[in-house]
Order: sequence, then structure tokens, then C-alpha cells
Amino acid sequence: MQSLILLSLVIVIGWVLFRPITKKELDRYNNKDNWPDMDLH
Repeated sequence: MQSLILLSLVIVIGWVLFRPITKKELDRYNNKDNWPDMDLH
């Protein structure tokens, strides 16, 4: 039971921390059109 709580906590924290990073990366990608990683879009 404790491992399930820890797993859900890690998922929630990772999701909350990962969302603003991806949003900033998308904004940065939209601002710079000369990125070498265009295939990763």
C-alpha cells in the first residue's frame, strides 16, 4: 500500500514539474525556427 502511495506521489510531482518545462520548451521552439531538432516535433 505504501509503494502505491509513493508511486502516485512521484507521478503527480513529475507531472507538475514536467508541464511548465515542456511549455517553455514549446515556446522556445516556436520562437526559434532554426532549431536542428525539428524532427522531434
